[in-house]
Amino acid sequence: MSGIVIDASAILAAILGEAGGDAVFDLLDEAMVCSVNIAEVYTYAAINALPTDAIDAFFADTGIEIVAFDRDHAVVAGGLASITRKHGLSLGDRSCLALAKLRQAEVLTADRPWQQVADAAGLTITLLR
Repeated sequence: MSGIVIDASAILAAILGEAGGDAVFDLLDEAMVCSVNIAEVYTYAAINALPTDAIDAFFADTGIEIVAFDRDHAVVAGGLASITRKHGLSLGDRSCLALAKLRQAEVLTADRPWQQVADAAGLTITLLR
């Protein structure tokens, strides 16, 4: 495996100081995030009327690799729908999982349902808490 893909729930845990959020900071040297998941983080802030200063600082200060959602990424994410749909995973979730498949990386998330698709997706999914 090469690197770790961090999803929106893990990034929010780090930014908001939630349980397990420290683990994100420990993994930044090998971490990457899909651009779709960044949109999820900013969406959370907008819906919850949170200022985005801490989010901006997180991405500016950590140096986490941001991976654009391109055609190959979209094809892999779409292909995951058949195994993730019954577990309620969204396009954002599949975008994260697709990046992990493309990069042969582990996934870090706070979303427990993801572990139910790990074997079928051929991924190692680690829970933040």
